[in-house]
Amino acid sequence: MHIGGPLGGLVPVSKISELNITFESFQENGFLLGHASVVCIPQSFPLVNYLHHLFEFTAHESCGKCFPCRLGSTRGKELFDKAIHTDYKIDKTLLNDLLETMEIGSLCALGGGLPLPIKNALMYFEEELKEFIR
Repeated sequence: MHIGGPLGGLVPVSKISELNITFESFQENGFLLGHASVVCIPQSFPLVNYLHHLFEFTAHESCGKCFPCRLGSTRGKELFDKAIHTDYKIDKTLLNDLLETMEIGSLCALGGGLPLPIKNALMYFEEELKEFIR
């Protein structure tokens, strides 16, 4: 489930019972409550496509003022697009560097918030993503 909007935490169902609907509970568990919306992602929907969508959304919504958000979200979208449509595997170190740059260097929450759900996916859905990320 993606809780808190596009910049919220990507929470595996197995972690739901450990959370309370409070900002503190989500933060303590490595997620973000955000505005507490809930988007359920069906098991049949490839998570890699959802991650591509998050980068695509951010690239489209970026105001373009800062490089980390404008270029980082576009580059992330390109990486996932290439991994989905070819036999290319995303280098995990490169992806983590991209996420860190966006998180630290973005001027607003759009670019700075996108890394959290991607990091959550890498942590909790590694098995599903292993064919796309090395």
